[in-house]
Amino acid sequence: MANLYAAFFNYPSPTVNNSGETLMKNRMIVCSTLSLALLTALPSLASADTYTFNFTGRMTVGMGTYVITDGTSEFDRYQTPIEASLTYDTETGLGSSSLSLTTSNLFLGWQPTFHDITMSRIGNTNLFNGQFLTNWGNSYNMSTHIQWDATGFLSAVNSGQLQVGDKISGDVLFRDVNNDHTYSQVVIPSLGSATPFADALVQQTMVNGGQPFINYTPQYYAPLAATSATQGLTDGPFAGVKVYMDIGSGNSLYVTSITSVPEPESWAMLIAGLGLVGWAARRRNG
Repeated sequence: MANLYAAFFNYPSPTVNNSGETLMKNRMIVCSTLSLALLTALPSLASADTYTFNFTGRMTVGMGTYVITDGTSEFDRYQTPIEASLTYDTETGLGSSSLSLTTSNLFLGWQPTFHDITMSRIGNTNLFNGQFLTNWGNSYNMSTHIQWDATGFLSAVNSGQLQVGDKISGDVLFRDVNNDHTYSQVVIPSLGSATPFADALVQQTMVNGGQPFINYTPQYYAPLAATSATQGLTDGPFAGVKVYMDIGSGNSLYVTSITSVPEPESWAMLIAGLGLVGWAARRRNG
């Protein structure tokens, strides 16, 4: 690169005709050549990736150390299916998610709605705090908190192997290589996904109630697993009721889009390089 600049700075003055056209053309050629060489020599622009997922999962509602049993028969009335979408930006984190969902099933007579969620990473850990509002029955905008262990989710994202159409399910990253929804290829067999705390709550509730595990299949792993630090509803008439949402638990996160945007420092380096070309041109003109 230094040799390139030196060659430019010592570029011999062209023969100038009466109109100055030769000088102008040579300067344009040199500047254009230097610009192209500079862009080629710069390292590839570092980019932040924004991933969009559609997901399925389970909602578990607890009171103290017990699960309130009014989910669906699919999970033996202990959990309610959930599905929505979320975004993740490798530069800013989860930030504002598009998670806004109304469960398709009633819970104690009403359909819960969760909206206006913000998710933030806790330092450099694999934990995320989620804050959102809950509408249920005649109560609206009740503040709600969930803490997620996102080890499996971050492992998949940070692997650099995610492609549109991939599926993160439990502890495994799958790929639909034949585009027939069979997800026959295992890309990463173990993402390190955590076990949802809700599994232990359901088991304890069933044992204490003397009920066998009928129709209920534990989640085992979840890329975004709600932890025991989840506070649930923190205000309103139902303050103290715990709401655990396990995303991709026994179900899936499907990658629907991946968008790359150059990071600010990469743009700054590129602009600085182009500025240097302009300065060199002005120096030559002088």
